[in-house]
Amino acid sequence: MIESLKISVVIPVFNEELVLREFYPRLKKEAESWGKSYELLFIDDGSTDNSLELICKWKEKDTNIRIVKFTRNFGQQAAVLAGFRQSRGDVVVQIDSDLQNPPEEIRRLLDSFTDEVDLVVTIPRKRRDSLLRTIGSKVLHYLAQAFFGNRFKLNLSSFRAMRRTVIDKIEQCQDRSRYMAVLMSWMAVPTVQVEVDHNLRKTGQTKYGLLPLLSLTWDLITGYSNFPLRLVTYLGLLGAGMGFAIMMFLLYQRLIAGILIEGFVVLSAVFSFFAGVQLLSIGFLGEYLGRVHLQIQNRPDYIVHKVMD
Repeated sequence: MIESLKISVVIPVFNEELVLREFYPRLKKEAESWGKSYELLFIDDGSTDNSLELICKWKEKDTNIRIVKFTRNFGQQAAVLAGFRQSRGDVVVQIDSDLQNPPEEIRRLLDSFTDEVDLVVTIPRKRRDSLLRTIGSKVLHYLAQAFFGNRFKLNLSSFRAMRRTVIDKIEQCQDRSRYMAVLMSWMAVPTVQVEVDHNLRKTGQTKYGLLPLLSLTWDLITGYSNFPLRLVTYLGLLGAGMGFAIMMFLLYQRLIAGILIEGFVVLSAVFSFFAGVQLLSIGFLGEYLGRVHLQIQNRPDYIVHKVMD
């Protein structure tokens, strides 16, 4: 394990009251076993249950707990980013509070650091998620690898440990879309993978249902790839090729075979195809233009209501 380093554990929380009652004691016991100074940094992402009250109650007796409270729900990626910025440790561990990644595995991440390693990521020995979540994650990973190719090794796990230098590099990125797993993979810092246990969620509901997964996938595609814009070009070439082929076919039928094909049917089919291509193209361009608009607005990724040290 790394010597003489303070460890920060960043825990994003959104409506996890039920599971927190088991998560905190286990995390506390694990942290005490490290024999190092540490902090437990809970990021309340606009919870509407009693999650915040529960953490505040623990904080009264545990000086190692710090709390960052958002004004509303800004999403997991914003909560993680806020945790990184507020953390004080030279080594920062990110873990979700749903207990699918056991806190007892943190020691294995810390033990994996060497002088040449800046980031430790995890891969589950056997993933235990709902069928929808498993399929969604596999599709997301497949799309990411298809778009980015072999430029970097993508790891989508949210259970990881890193040195402070990795967070400093993240802060150099000013793009609006800060999907942490992709950013860390893109930076290609010295990384090692560790196999860890993965459990079923005991209580509560996952925050990544079908719609959030679709939104995350679209953000990944448009935020880190120009593929949709290239797709517009490919569709334009395809449309032009089809139009030329249809024109040559009609000329052949009229001049060589002497057959006059009803023009309305053909024109309707061609018009429908090109109208669809144009609308799709406008949609893609609008998505990227919207990202430029958000970048120009330069609004913060989140708003902190208060920090409880």
